[in-house]
Amino acid sequence: MVAAGEELSPQRETRHLAALGLIEHRPYGGGYWMAHDPAVVSRTLLRGALSKVVTAAQEAGRAAALDALAPHFDEGRMWGGGAAEFLATRGEMNARIADVVAAASENACTAQPGEPTTRDPRTAAAGVERMLETLRSGVRIRTLYNSLAAGHAQTCGYVQQIADAGAEVRGLGSTFPRMMIVDGKHLFVDNHVVADAEADSGWHVTDRGSVAWAQAVFDCFWDRGARWADLAQKVEGVLVTTGRQRQILAELEAGYSQQQAGRRLGYAPRTVAKELTALREVLGLSSLYQVTMWWATSADRRPR
Repeated sequence: MVAAGEELSPQRETRHLAALGLIEHRPYGGGYWMAHDPAVVSRTLLRGALSKVVTAAQEAGRAAALDALAPHFDEGRMWGGGAAEFLATRGEMNARIADVVAAASENACTAQPGEPTTRDPRTAAAGVERMLETLRSGVRIRTLYNSLAAGHAQTCGYVQQIADAGAEVRGLGSTFPRMMIVDGKHLFVDNHVVADAEADSGWHVTDRGSVAWAQAVFDCFWDRGARWADLAQKVEGVLVTTGRQRQILAELEAGYSQQQAGRRLGYAPRTVAKELTALREVLGLSSLYQVTMWWATSADRRPR
């Protein structure tokens, strides 16, 4: 209609066409509408739309680039950091630990409080090789064992290999938590959150404050530990007490009852009573009070 020269009164459709640029109002001669070529208007609108698409894509790219900076921010900021991830199975824990240790560049600290058990020789050999490989890469390794391990043949053989390769090893008779800390950035601990989870499930913690706190805890126990060479020498028939008896006596010395000591060490009450009775008979004493008095000045206390 406009192209044909017909007169149009102002209306909603006219305003819409004018906004698109298809028609234009001219004020001359009382005013009239002039039509524009739709093909030209279409190309103009398309160029504008494409320009907006390009601008949006560029903004999205910049946003993605900023998001990629987040790990560097978490690593460098003073407060806070990463979070913690629950690893529900032994396989997941072992796989994650292996990946983190393989990338270690500075140090690794492990605390193994459990009473030693005989492992499958192939599994034990594979563990030794991984540790040796880490040592060969220049990483400092400190390992804290339950002092009972000094009397366990397989564990002693394992420790001797890594010690000869440069690992630092100590033993401690008192209770301490199991953990692994790598490069001061990664912490692996047992699961104390998820109920009914697998026994060997755990957490990978990367929060900076939590890892630093765990490192301080490890260092406290490390300072209390005895050198592995001293423990091994003591075990060669010099001591009167067994490793288990020394653990129990250390707990009694700390003020715990027999029942509490057993619970803290993971021993049944009957096991605690049996160990103390056996020691009393070896010493030729008639009461537990006499045993604790003997323990107070005994050379057997040193391996703790």
